[in-house]
Amino acid sequence: MKKRVVTMMIAAMMSVCCMAGCGTTEVSQEPTNQTQESTVETEVEKKSDTAILVVSFGTSYNDSRDITIGAIEEAIAEAKPEYEVRRAFTSQIIIDVLKKRDSLEIDNVTEALDRAVADGVKELIVQPTHLMNGFEYNDLAAELTDYLDKFDKIVLAEPLLMSDADFDAVVNAITEKTASYDDGETAICFMGHGTEAESNSVYATLQDKLTAGGYENYYVGTVEGAPTLDDVVAALKAKGTYKKVVLEPLMVVAGDHANNDMAGAEADSWKSVLEQEGYEVECILEGLGQIEAVQDVYVEHLKSAMDAGVAFAGVEKTEAEGEVIELADGTYSVQVESSSSMFKIEKAELTIAGEEISAVLTLSGTGYGKLYMGTAEAAAAADEADYISFVEDANGAYTYTIPVAALDQPIDCAAFSNKKEEWYDRQLTFLSASIGAQNEGNVSEASTTENSATASVTEVTDGTYSIDVTLGGGSGKSTVLSPATITVSGGSMVARIEWSSPNYDYMLVDGEKYLPVNTEGNSVFEIPVVALDTELAVIGDTVAMSKPREIEYTLTFHSNTLKVAE
Repeated sequence: MKKRVVTMMIAAMMSVCCMAGCGTTEVSQEPTNQTQESTVETEVEKKSDTAILVVSFGTSYNDSRDITIGAIEEAIAEAKPEYEVRRAFTSQIIIDVLKKRDSLEIDNVTEALDRAVADGVKELIVQPTHLMNGFEYNDLAAELTDYLDKFDKIVLAEPLLMSDADFDAVVNAITEKTASYDDGETAICFMGHGTEAESNSVYATLQDKLTAGGYENYYVGTVEGAPTLDDVVAALKAKGTYKKVVLEPLMVVAGDHANNDMAGAEADSWKSVLEQEGYEVECILEGLGQIEAVQDVYVEHLKSAMDAGVAFAGVEKTEAEGEVIELADGTYSVQVESSSSMFKIEKAELTIAGEEISAVLTLSGTGYGKLYMGTAEAAAAADEADYISFVEDANGAYTYTIPVAALDQPIDCAAFSNKKEEWYDRQLTFLSASIGAQNEGNVSEASTTENSATASVTEVTDGTYSIDVTLGGGSGKSTVLSPATITVSGGSMVARIEWSSPNYDYMLVDGEKYLPVNTEGNSVFEIPVVALDTELAVIGDTVAMSKPREIEYTLTFHSNTLKVAE
């Protein structure tokens, strides 16, 4: 117990530095001297053929990682000292950043599983530090399924929030930790990540538990799901008595989302938005993993899974394996994964000419004035001629044309902040699996589908109309604006669809890919409609999670609500 007590004392001292105002609480990212983080050592002799693998999304914020993920791992090691505790991260971008910046090597899940096999591990107990049973957890289960024949037994434990007891434990933990702020004039708001998965309901459940427990000054919102920041602001205004808001991440670590989306200086951060609403704002940059009661929940899940001894049986895979594609010269739409949520790529077009590949990127904001293909350190020492300047598009968005060295691999792309006059390290990954058809206006063979063959139920004369639209499918968390606008011309109908989220980077209708027509705010698309009063099958691709997700929806346009647009 002494080892954990010492760790918690260190965590407590570091927490003092994080409890001040937002402007002074950014977690240090100084390089660590460690060269590998894969196991937690204890003095008890280990079982040679059994190991515990703790799987986390990861963070590049070293101090936060040590006192959150590291603390959970140490609590598990203390509870099960006879087992070796190993580490894996699911975010390859974070793994690559740590290796390059800090010479710190952390296994991804595949590498951790291969290492366990090579080390002769026969029984593997896997404890994820995920908050919920969502996309990340499902991806982990799918990856473990591929290794069932390589171990005698795999046991998969539960994430943090599964049972009523789990919710009660977390509610007690976060309210006890922040009790000193609950003075009637202060709102305590927790920022979660959010997801398009069904499991996004955990946030509503947590809010219900807080309300039912009498914690009427506590609020839960999400960055990329529901409830949104707008929902939180509306609730604060409805109460009408608050002078101050305390913000804290509802995440295991206080990483990029906490430091930037919550506590950042940009105009759209939670801190900035709430200050603009007239509130005094204090940010607490501490992850849930720092709380001992939360660590205990993970430990109990691990013990329960081990005591039950039920072997993980695998999951049925629903997504086809990606195919290797060969691309002819031309221009293609492509999805780009960014290492930072503050450097969001709204749109990207890839141009292939012989062996040369370039891309035109449209950023979500105008905070970065120039780019450099390399690290921030190299950018600061480079000549002005080496910088890539922006070109404004018709909507005033910043676009950059950059060379692309490779697909599916992180590429260094430093960005210069206009406000802070400083270069920042960023990485971009161009995902080959997301590459769409050439942008030549051709109709794909897939357009001869059932939707295309359906005749319009209602004859509508040329013009622009408003029309009610119903969204079906998905998790029920995303919505579309209704009424929508529909334009009829020459017998064709095109609808303008606005989502409740900015995280949709393309839609598929009858196999054709459609990109957003806007660069700011929620995602907006213009898509063809072949019939009214009939379900139109569409797919929306969301980039809210660490991996893009194509989600199936239906749209129904109701002819009895058709009105000439004013």
